Amino acid sequence: MPKKQSNVDVWLGRETPRVRKALESASRHFGSDSRLTVHTLEAVYGRESSFGTMMRKPGSSAAAGHFHLEPKTARRYGLNVSKKNDERFDINKSSSAAARYLRDLDKAFSKKTTIWGPSKTVPVNSASERKKFVVGAYNAGERHIADAQRLAQKAGRDPRLWSDVQKFLESASPKKDRAKEKAREIQQYVEKVLLYEIEFAQKSPAGKGKTAKKGEYRCTEGGRWVTIDDRPVYIC
Repeated sequence: MPKKQSNVDVWLGRETPRVRKALESASRHFGSDSRLTVHTLEAVYGRESSFGTMMRKPGSSAAAGHFHLEPKTARRYGLNVSKKNDERFDINKSSSAAARYLRDLDKAFSKKTTIWGPSKTVPVNSASERKKFVVGAYNAGERHIADAQRLAQKAGRDPRLWSDVQKFLESASPKKDRAKEKAREIQQYVEKVLLYEIEFAQKSPAGKGKTAKKGEYRCTEGGRWVTIDDRPVYIC
């Protein structure tokens, strides 16, 4: 029986040299003090549009394009959004906008930042822990995550730990009719993106300056088995 491909395997099959170059170029927006890399960007790209195969319609008022950016967010980063010219569907411009958005989310959660009115972030000093908040905010918006931090703090939990904050995503949801569904979506999104990122780091030639050969990148310090998309994957 042929070995089942993981989502990352499928997405890497769609990562043409042009796409890889766009992602590598966009990842240069990440600061050296963050844990964001080209593999974070690959993971978000895969989760959002399955590497450009599920982008929706140009000019859509909903999230669309390679990185499923909302029109408001896309325009914030200088992209045109219209039926005739929707730059969310340009891999170079959309990946750059997505990377800058992730970078700014990382900055927002690295210090106390006013998002809107009473919504303020609680600084998360650990870069690796902060990445969970960044990925969650990419999916749900920084205000939703900041409000969940505030509720966690009010309840005596640690607003700097994602494991504590995620328990308050439902209460912090602005859409009460689907709050439980959205909270679960955010939790799964963070979990999947971070696992995809690890698998991309193992398998992707992006950011390595050369074409990866089969079996070239192996664990040198042990690892563990995890389940990604109902498939066991060995993670370094």
